[in-house]
Amino acid sequence: MPVDGPRIQRRQIIALLAAVCALAAGGVFWFHRTHSVARPSDLVVLLPTSNASVVYIDVNALRRSGILDLLAGSKAVEDADYQQFVNETKFDYRQDLDAIAAAFKDGKVYFALRGRFHWKNLKDYAARQGGSCHSDFCVVAGSQPNRRISFYPVKHDVLGMAIGPDDFAAYQVTSQSAKLALAPPAQPMWALIPAAALQTMDSLPAAAKAYVPALQGAEQILLSVGADPTNQLQFGVQVTCKDATAASALLTQFEGTTSALNRAFSKANRKPDPADLSGVLVAGTFHRSERQVYGAWPIPRAFVDAIAGGAY
Repeated sequence: MPVDGPRIQRRQIIALLAAVCALAAGGVFWFHRTHSVARPSDLVVLLPTSNASVVYIDVNALRRSGILDLLAGSKAVEDADYQQFVNETKFDYRQDLDAIAAAFKDGKVYFALRGRFHWKNLKDYAARQGGSCHSDFCVVAGSQPNRRISFYPVKHDVLGMAIGPDDFAAYQVTSQSAKLALAPPAQPMWALIPAAALQTMDSLPAAAKAYVPALQGAEQILLSVGADPTNQLQFGVQVTCKDATAASALLTQFEGTTSALNRAFSKANRKPDPADLSGVLVAGTFHRSERQVYGAWPIPRAFVDAIAGGAY
């Protein structure tokens, strides 16, 4: 994964992003039965999280539920370059990766990956791809001139990796990194996003963009995916505002946006489609506590199937 050539890198990234999307849209239907024992904080604490967007994914839960195999699909399995990468490095994320923590900051991406790594194979493959290793720290060229991929073993089962212009960026994945501003949530997938990051989310679906203006004044946004008390999949958001007045205004905006989506369906004489994002968003419910605003959206299985089928 960190040491592949352009074609293998694209395949790996696409497959892993698909796994991320699936967990965000439905990978925890079975999570109450497949929960991993490792704590997210064990990985998140290694990352430079100050002013960063932070994401955590329990890949082991995906694998044990069968979702990861569903998303990896046959294309990655049949690709000759991918098979060569797996054979030479002895690393296959579908079997060997257990958890991902990532921080997106200043145009760089930092990873702490927990799994089973064959370090000698990774170093040898880096050398064959034109990279270099000094002791256990390796650097490989990325798909663009200003993208360098650096990695090293933080622990025997944790790979620290970074993508950016700096050859030594992976050294920022360390136990000396800044602490997260809150205790990691219990959900198997979550993302902590600074409000300023929303300004660059131009690729969001139109229905989701409708909620973005209301969030511009927020201090902190926490997104999560988990199961509700009935084991129905649920997407949640917790927004921290500057004060209770701002939180009341945000609650009103959230409720107004959801009502507007429902009116649009009624005007078009249509019923919400559970396989479509707009059909999911109309079911949102909201409440406020002091300066926090909470939102929850049940995720139907039809939407999960749409994600797994490549509809998004």
